[in-house]
Amino acid sequence: MKVSEGASLTKRLDELYRFERSAMRPGLAGVERLLARAGRPDRGFPSILIAGTNGKGSTAAHLDSILRAAGLRTGLYTSPHLVRFEERIRIDGEEIGQAALEELLAVWWPRFEEDRPSFFEAATALCFDHFARSRIDMAVVEVGLGGRLDATNILEPSVAVITSIAHDHGDILGPTIRQIAGEKAGIVKRGGRLVLGVRAGEAREVILATAVEREAPVVLLGRDGSYGATRLIPEGTEFHLRTRTFRGRVRTPLLGRHQARNAALAALAAEWALEGRPEPSITRAIGSGIASTRWPARAQVLPGEPPVLIDVAHNMEGAAALVDTVRALWPGRPLAVVAGFSRDKEHGAILTALGRVGSRFYLTQFGGERAAPVERLLESAVAAHLDCETAPDVTAALARAKAWASTRGGAVLLAGSVYLAGEAMPGLGVEVPHAL
Repeated sequence: MKVSEGASLTKRLDELYRFERSAMRPGLAGVERLLARAGRPDRGFPSILIAGTNGKGSTAAHLDSILRAAGLRTGLYTSPHLVRFEERIRIDGEEIGQAALEELLAVWWPRFEEDRPSFFEAATALCFDHFARSRIDMAVVEVGLGGRLDATNILEPSVAVITSIAHDHGDILGPTIRQIAGEKAGIVKRGGRLVLGVRAGEAREVILATAVEREAPVVLLGRDGSYGATRLIPEGTEFHLRTRTFRGRVRTPLLGRHQARNAALAALAAEWALEGRPEPSITRAIGSGIASTRWPARAQVLPGEPPVLIDVAHNMEGAAALVDTVRALWPGRPLAVVAGFSRDKEHGAILTALGRVGSRFYLTQFGGERAAPVERLLESAVAAHLDCETAPDVTAALARAKAWASTRGGAVLLAGSVYLAGEAMPGLGVEVPHAL
């Protein structure tokens, strides 16, 4: 881990990525010790913490956009990144600059060498220090994994948001919905507030019981706010939104009925964050913020022939939402699917779900140790009776998929992993904006 003084940003980031190969270290002791060395910068700003199996990144993006529309100086922390590490850390929508990141890494490196944190602990410490130095009004922070033991849970958020609960990361969070819900509920703090998107079942019961025990007031989607009459158009998703301060039609540029849900959760959280302001100003911020949200690779359509849709769906809940979106966008259109997954994902079940809309599958793997070998994907696809072939990399898979779709008046879908999407985007000429 030793890096010479004055090492380049690239060199330091290369070393930082090596931390990712070490096992994740659940628990707050490591990050607390690390932040204590810097005088606890995590206590230097108010925050909203967002957990959930799916939708937490999109909810965070909507919320950050609403708060900026209200005039707040915001910090946004999300993970993982698509192309650049800097995407994870944003101030007022602008990702951290290379000079600022280089300065932070130089300051923090001796602490990293002393404490040997995990990659996510190190990234979180860098982010929270940057937020404190930037004197933000509010941080919107996406939980990395789970909640209770995630490094981000070192914060004492004024509002916690839990988007959804489904099976994912069972080896870490537990095999049952009840256990997973208990881990996500760990972000609810005594005396804090909770915005809950889980609408029914034992997951909601577990989370509500935690909120009662911690005396945390709850706003429920479906009771205290709602959305409906969603309609997908090329420009995004239109829907009717009802909250305490907002009632009317609004459009998010993000595609998918699930994005209406994510935007509604963001609006409910924003109302608490902006409490005390005149209601008309909150109403304007919600409408304007939702309408100006940007969040790449979430059902993002690249125009042309054939059109290509990129999405980061990587579990069954995400795959179901993606199938719904594809059916609404391209009913009956032949679809070539480029798919690749991380090793720990239920790729057989996800491929089966995508088989409801996919006509031809091109199976591949992204670079790095996380990727599931393409041979395993082929076994699953054959078992699901999918028309498929393998490709050595995402570039080859996309070329074959586009050629197939072009001769049939079809379209292309790329899905299965954030890492797959990030690897594909440069070759497709898609940029991740430096400013959202």
